[in-house]
Amino acid sequence: MNQRIFIVDDEPDMVRIAADLLEEEGYHVTASTHPEEAIKKIRTNPPDLILLDIRMPDKDGLEVCRELKSDPQTNSVPIIMISVKAEEADVVLGLELGAEDYIPKPYRRRELLARVKTALRRADPNQKVERLQVGPFTLDFGSYQAFINKKELSLTPKEFELLSFFLKREGRVLTRAMISESVWGVEYTGSTRTIDVHVDMLRRKLGKWGDAIVGLKGVGYRFEVPD
Repeated sequence: MNQRIFIVDDEPDMVRIAADLLEEEGYHVTASTHPEEAIKKIRTNPPDLILLDIRMPDKDGLEVCRELKSDPQTNSVPIIMISVKAEEADVVLGLELGAEDYIPKPYRRRELLARVKTALRRADPNQKVERLQVGPFTLDFGSYQAFINKKELSLTPKEFELLSFFLKREGRVLTRAMISESVWGVEYTGSTRTIDVHVDMLRRKLGKWGDAIVGLKGVGYRFEVPD
């Protein structure tokens, strides 16, 4: 059965572009240009993934995301936020509300397909269960749970992936290109905003352990597990 993707975007042309790209890859695509209508349809028949525009009249994508993530019927459906322009605060809020990722418009085919594929893979309930233990950090890949000294962290799926990437390469210099290709599945284009926003959010959630993520100016990051 083809995986089902629901697009919520008030721009019909952008909906058609995304739908064409996704349908070419074999996905089954449904769309709505009206947020309220979209919420009803998604609740009636939850898809495997939602592409959700941030800027829409009447009800913006952040409010739609909030409603879907607060509903037990739809809170497990991964959401990728999309927008032509988004202030950093909007991106951060969307991620804090539970969105999986953020993609800018106009779409780049390779980036769109890679991020959709990555999000769907993470949401697959049949993925292999395994655990990673590094210093005080423990990751459970079966449940996507992260712990510090057995205390659970509240991480988004993308933050979990980022922490996993750092822990598996503890002590190594990690360029933004390496992070972009491994965590986001796309070639690095020189923009640091998406990566740096996620790193800053992860640092805050790690609390006193956030200093383990060391910034290397002009290069990237290194994860140093404290003694």
